[in-house]
Amino acid sequence: MERTFRIKEVNGDTGFQDQTLVVEKKKINLLIVLELGGTTQFSRTYNDLWTVKKLDSLANLKEINNLGDSYEFENICIVHHGNIFSDTSKGKNSRAILFSNKIREIKLVISKLGEVPVTIDDAYALRVFEKSKLLFSKNGPDELKIKACLGLKNLINRLPDGGTFISVACKEANDSEFLKELADFTTKNIQLFGNTNYSLIDDGSDYKYNKLVLYNYRSILNTYLSTAWQNQNGWMYYDTGLKKLVLTKKELWLYSTGEKIFALFNRKKELTREQIDRDHYAQLYFSKEYEKFHKKNVNTITYENWKKQMEKKYSDFKPAVLNPKK
Repeated sequence: MERTFRIKEVNGDTGFQDQTLVVEKKKINLLIVLELGGTTQFSRTYNDLWTVKKLDSLANLKEINNLGDSYEFENICIVHHGNIFSDTSKGKNSRAILFSNKIREIKLVISKLGEVPVTIDDAYALRVFEKSKLLFSKNGPDELKIKACLGLKNLINRLPDGGTFISVACKEANDSEFLKELADFTTKNIQLFGNTNYSLIDDGSDYKYNKLVLYNYRSILNTYLSTAWQNQNGWMYYDTGLKKLVLTKKELWLYSTGEKIFALFNRKKELTREQIDRDHYAQLYFSKEYEKFHKKNVNTITYENWKKQMEKKYSDFKPAVLNPKK
């Protein structure tokens, strides 16, 4: 990526000059958490796949632009409440809520504005909002929704060909148009995933060992992401290359280490005993808290042997990294 800097004293010239330099940005898998305290579960999990960032709202265009200036996104995951693209603890007046119909309205306003912005920032969002007031006499897109929509567009538009966008939120894909509307934010060949069921954010389960209890050790990484399986369509995705919505009828699992960022698994309403065991052992295996708990209450040798057994039993488990790269 080329960027222009004002540099002093170039080749003996003591004045400031514009110099175009090639700046290599770090490539990351970006995981955005919108809920208050949401990063805690990720800090207690061994993770070298995702760079986790806490944002209060996708309507904060400055923060999103800063992320884009600092990193190149390979894949993006957003963890939030369904169709609410902000921290719900901030109060109802601050909630950036977007459904497919409102996204279409904002796209209409943008098309009528007839402007290709150099930067998607607050000033541009305000111009879109002023145009919205002219087009809609009532119930038109407000400034908060417009900013959140532009924030989503800014993120999705930065994904490369082959990239994946995963929205970990409840029942967004029940609206068959929602993922399609998001897909319209890019010209690249990507896949955008949403759930037709409730998504697991963190169930807070405890682990009991004899008379001891380990609290708060889980995360949404390395687990099945649906809390119930009422809708057999499971996770759905829109493929921009095929220009179609795909019903996987499968469950989605996010990895925290290894080569793959996610996998799709068959499941029915109730998890099988084998699936329950897989989830149980994965949460323990990737948990920093469980490692400390085990070494303190059992012993280090037992823990290392146990890890090897897990890796043998589950081939996609990878050795937990002691110093995560991200």
